[in-house]
Amino acid sequence: MLLAALLASASLQLQPQAPGQASVSLCFEPASSAIRYELLVTTQGPAGSSQSRQKGAAERNCPVRNTLRLAPGTRLEARLRWWVEGVEQVAVVRAIGL
Repeated sequence: MLLAALLASASLQLQPQAPGQASVSLCFEPASSAIRYELLVTTQGPAGSSQSRQKGAAERNCPVRNTLRLAPGTRLEARLRWWVEGVEQVAVVRAIGL
């Protein structure tokens, strides 16, 4: 169990795209049903605020790849909680402004 936790890694990326767009990408190495995740994405901007949550098992390397349309001046934040074989790993937080 400890070895699996040491070998697993998570990559959470937020990238500005074309004007008014951003991408959210969550990848794990290696993909494994023993890896469970919960991703909370929040936005705060001129159009108000929103929140979405995705959770599941990492049965493929990149279980989340989303493109968001956002108003200029919006702040995007993603918080990842993840577990390997039931053992919680260090949370990952990323944020960008558009």
